Amino acid sequence: MLQVVDLAAASAPQAVTESLVLSGFAVVENHPVPLAELRDFYAAWDDFFVNGEPGRYVPDVKTQTGYFAPEQAETAKGGEAQDLKEYFQYCEGGKLPDDLKDMTLAYYNRLFSLGRNILNWVEENTAASLWRSLEKPLHEYLVTSHSMLRVLRYPPLTGHEPAGAIRAGAHEDINFITLLPAASQSGLEIKPRGQAWQPVDAPEGSIIINIGDMLQELTEGKLPSTTHRVVNPTGEAAGYARLTSPLFCHPEPDLRLSDRHTADSYLRERLEEINPLALKPR
Repeated sequence: MLQVVDLAAASAPQAVTESLVLSGFAVVENHPVPLAELRDFYAAWDDFFVNGEPGRYVPDVKTQTGYFAPEQAETAKGGEAQDLKEYFQYCEGGKLPDDLKDMTLAYYNRLFSLGRNILNWVEENTAASLWRSLEKPLHEYLVTSHSMLRVLRYPPLTGHEPAGAIRAGAHEDINFITLLPAASQSGLEIKPRGQAWQPVDAPEGSIIINIGDMLQELTEGKLPSTTHRVVNPTGEAAGYARLTSPLFCHPEPDLRLSDRHTADSYLRERLEEINPLALKPR
């Protein structure tokens, strides 16, 4: 079970790094997003999905921004059934609903700043040999121009879902590092290397951090991009939506991750694998 790290503790940088190296995941509290603001954020976006006009924000194939309806949801690499979700994606310069803009940008900026801090800690608390190919500190490669905020809503279950469909199929994240505030419902599970599936019971208001494929590629697997999924709830919980909003922190697109990939080439390869045909990058 993942330990919850208090970011106010002097030992936080080392503790977060150790958790990420061991499992690819960490859970933190006493971070820059107050619980009351997170609750308000989820409530406001839930109202937008249910009572707003999300369909007006047609997804942009090039930037992958806008509203993705349930029929446009991804299918996890190697999976057969689409995820049971809808979501709104935003990156710098994209459109946001006017009444949600200020709240969402403040949220985005706080998470992005935390992501830079986490990467700084990771570099300082791991072997220097991992970063020998870099020309500047690791955290300086993160850019807002390519980092993506996703506001996710997993609708209540109806009992008529396609066979095998779950809220999010088993997958790894594409990016450098993900910051995922604890959702309004449980369901997240992880599968560290060589281990069975295990639930992530993050306290309300905490933030879950995980390593993505790009950072795994850069470190030749020393920092693991761990498989995770969101399972369907049972009982009374199945009648409620689940809200969460991860920030996928991306590096500069021309960063050389390995002999075979830049950040940009890796992203395009993965989007080709998981997106519906109409939303594949061109």
